[in-house]
Amino acid sequence: MSIKEIAAKLNVSKSTVSLVINGKAEQGRISEALAKRIMDYVDSIGYKPNALAKSLATGKSRTIGLIVENIGDSFFGPIALYIEEYLRKYNYHVLYSSTLNDEKLANTILDTMLDKYVDGIIMAPTLGQEEQVQKLIDTKLPLVVFDRRIPSLETNYIGTDNYSASKRAVQYLFECGYKSIGMITIDSKQVQMLDRLRGYREVVDSNNSTEDILQIPYNLVGDSRKAMIDSFLSENSFDALYFSTNYLCVSALKVLKANKKHKHYGMITFDDHEIFELNLPTISCMRQPIEEIAKQIVVTLLGQINDHKKPFDDIIIPSELIIRESTQ
Repeated sequence: MSIKEIAAKLNVSKSTVSLVINGKAEQGRISEALAKRIMDYVDSIGYKPNALAKSLATGKSRTIGLIVENIGDSFFGPIALYIEEYLRKYNYHVLYSSTLNDEKLANTILDTMLDKYVDGIIMAPTLGQEEQVQKLIDTKLPLVVFDRRIPSLETNYIGTDNYSASKRAVQYLFECGYKSIGMITIDSKQVQMLDRLRGYREVVDSNNSTEDILQIPYNLVGDSRKAMIDSFLSENSFDALYFSTNYLCVSALKVLKANKKHKHYGMITFDDHEIFELNLPTISCMRQPIEEIAKQIVVTLLGQINDHKKPFDDIIIPSELIIRESTQ
């Protein structure tokens, strides 16, 4: 049944029905008795207003767009679930999408989210999105950037201490007695990855050691990635390894299991993973505070939704050093 049919059945105007359904009865000076009669009838027939029409009428879609690199990732998947859980408490729904680190796809996804009249955007931006994100900021639509910032833009940002946490992880390996530490990372220009690399380099230099760095192409996966790691381990003589992200550590563990010729290394990685507590030895890590980051993202976004003039937040939540068997 349409609003027109409801209005005809109750012998009132379409605008009266629309105002009541969209919570604007008082604004439209509609009596409580009439508003109740309309809502009782609407409830009795199970009428559900069209989501787009309702958002146009109320100015609110109760929907938030969440754009990440890969929703199946061991970092983005859990953080997305926490964000959805916290937003649900405030009657917001979440639209997810993954950019796969592709600028063109990322921009298309952002345009699609805006076409859905979302009330806000949460995003881990891809390289090259500066211009489109600036346009988004100019529209005053509530926005929170997380995980990787865009240094040239001023907006809400929530993340962890990638640089100092990386330094702590590498320094801990030296404190455990390791003398030569190799780093396995990706060839990304994203700020958070560059910060982790910079932290490694500074600590290695301060300990009068030598850099040994493998930078793997981001889009290299499976056997090709493992082959690069295998060659790196075969060609160098370090006694410990630092990984800039957990999936690289997982790939290295597969290499070590398949090739028994490799020696045992001290190991620590950025980002935890459930497999690290099952592996023998268990793997030390810098654990990002995923739940706290998600909670702060939601608090910041809702603050912006409720007050568009609210100053931007720039919040860094420290990661935690988790010590397990691989560094002992």
